[in-house]
Amino acid sequence: MSSPRTPQPSDPWPQRWAGLARAAGLRPTEPVAVALSGGADSIFLLHVLARAQERPRVLAIHVDHGLRGESSCDDAAFCVRTAARLQVPLACLQVELDPDPSGLEERARKARYQALAEEAKSNGISLLLTGHHEDDALETLLQRWTRGSDLPGMPGLKRRYRISGPKGENLTVIRPLLPLRREEVRQILLDAQIEWREDLSNQDQIFTRNRIREGLLPALDEASEGVALEGLRAFASAVESLEGEFATSTANITWSSRGEGLGLGDPTDPSGPYKIERSRISNLATHLQRRTLWRLIQEGSGGAPPRTLLDAITKDLSSGLPGKHTLPGGWTLELGQKDLVLLPPALATDAEAGAQEAVWPGAIPLVFDGITHLPDGRKITTCWVDTPGSQGHPVEKNQVELDSRFLPEVLTIRLPQAGDRFQALGAPGQRKLSRFLADAGIAREKRNQIPLVLAGEEIIWVAGVRPSDRHRLRGATQKRLRLTLEPGGPVESPHNKGRQRLELPADGPQIGLGSTTPD
Repeated sequence: MSSPRTPQPSDPWPQRWAGLARAAGLRPTEPVAVALSGGADSIFLLHVLARAQERPRVLAIHVDHGLRGESSCDDAAFCVRTAARLQVPLACLQVELDPDPSGLEERARKARYQALAEEAKSNGISLLLTGHHEDDALETLLQRWTRGSDLPGMPGLKRRYRISGPKGENLTVIRPLLPLRREEVRQILLDAQIEWREDLSNQDQIFTRNRIREGLLPALDEASEGVALEGLRAFASAVESLEGEFATSTANITWSSRGEGLGLGDPTDPSGPYKIERSRISNLATHLQRRTLWRLIQEGSGGAPPRTLLDAITKDLSSGLPGKHTLPGGWTLELGQKDLVLLPPALATDAEAGAQEAVWPGAIPLVFDGITHLPDGRKITTCWVDTPGSQGHPVEKNQVELDSRFLPEVLTIRLPQAGDRFQALGAPGQRKLSRFLADAGIAREKRNQIPLVLAGEEIIWVAGVRPSDRHRLRGATQKRLRLTLEPGGPVESPHNKGRQRLELPADGPQIGLGSTTPD
């Protein structure tokens, strides 16, 4: 950081950054990166920083999308000259985009911010400044309104928010110019005889934002005799305030687990799957249901659901019925009777493929003190536990301990069949397995893929759901059989497709209980 400068009494530039920084919640000397397009707003911001009395460490970053031919090259050259004149280091980056106009604006924005995040973090900077001003915020509000955004997506541009780059870089984006108007910024530059580049794509009516800026906003202003824009600002403030109240009142509702009880994925993997009790959302008022679903889906999948999809999910949630919804990016939200489960694309695809392609060769013998691989890629591991009594047994759905005294020498695994009955732990008697699974919140399409562990014809464990009551641990228990349902990839060998694969301990297989069974 260079030493403080002595400003001229009539020069306002050295004081500008200190005021803008404090209003944005920043220390004026914090290192920052600036997204430099060459337009009036980013050029103004760069001059404010470079001419600050206490100049922070500044890195300018210019991203070229390669969509504007010679104009793109001229923009980059202008940014190089400006940065050199202000003695600010500059990084010029290029990103490649498909020129297909469908979704081009959004794809360009995402690619730009990913490149900015990666470059800033590679230079040890965690704050990125952009030149968005108040007019940009109004355009964003109208753009979201015209495309039917739900309330959580309606507020205009936030002063600060966080993004992640392609390599997991966390970056805070700050918009210090939000208090300023577009014409105010340009007039300051004109008065100081500072040049900027006009982006010709800002006149291209293919982009929704340009149509709002050049058509809708002026029409509203003219029709209201100049009061519409002020009304829009008040509306944006009211929306932001209301959304803030909704967000605060539901902030304690979060995904409660990652994969536990699902037999899918790694429970420690932050990429999902995610689960939450259905009642935590269904018990809310409808407007809070929508707000909570919108946030949870965005937090889990990285993409906000469109309004029509949110309508359908909320309707199913209120009905109390199970359902399944495909989300942007290939994610799937499953509404069970008890839980809501958010599956990432890989697991959603694997689960679908497993349900369609896995071939079970009837009942599979369970390996004791070993691993039994199931045809759909999951596996069940077993081991003996010498702990007497009924205390200390696991409570996880994916792991149970059973009293070994009444177990036969052979246990088997199969899928549910018509007519199956089951007495769950704590239940007074048997009931239809199909009804038990429905009441346990298992989605209809998944009920026939739940592994069952059987002793003869008796179901002793509905894997990942609940053990039977008859084999529960008791005070007289001397030895336990611990069973664990684990996720796992499908067997790759084509010869093993539709077959089990067994991993046995070094001292050989123990298909039957044999002498290991306590008297």
